[in-house]
Amino acid sequence: MHDSVATFYGGYDQAGLGRLPRLKISRIVLAMAVALLLLVVFVAADVAAIEAFPASVHVTEVNWFIGNQSIANTSGFAAHSSQTFVLTETCELFCFNFNGATVSAPFQLVHVSIVNEPIQYTNLTIQAPASAYSGPLAIYLEVG
Repeated sequence: MHDSVATFYGGYDQAGLGRLPRLKISRIVLAMAVALLLLVVFVAADVAAIEAFPASVHVTEVNWFIGNQSIANTSGFAAHSSQTFVLTETCELFCFNFNGATVSAPFQLVHVSIVNEPIQYTNLTIQAPASAYSGPLAIYLEVG
C-alpha cells in the first residue's frame, strides 16, 4: 500500500524499491533486427509460393496416328500440371470410322467424343501429367 503522507516527505515508503535499469539498444540495432525479421518472413513466403506453383508441361508437338501411320502433326503448346485440355481432329473426305483413341504416357485420356455427320470431328479431352514434362504427345485413333 502507498502512504500519501510518505509521498509528501520524499517517498520514504518506497525507499527499498529500485528502478530497473533500462536496456540501451540503439536505434540502428533495432532497425537492423526489424529488417532481418522482415527479410526472413519474405523469404519464407517466396519459398512457399514457389513450392505451390504448378509444374510446367510443354508439349513440343502433337502427332495423330492410325495404327503406326501418321495422319496429322500439329504444333505444341504449354499447360500446367494436371490441367485438362481438348484437342480436335476433323476429316471431310475419305474418313475412317473411329471408335476410340489412346494417348501416349504420361498423359491420360479423360473423354472421347466422335461425331461422324456431316463432317467427322474427333474431340479428345486429355489430362496433362502431374509432374513437369517436355516432349511430344502421340494420339492413336482406333478404327472399328
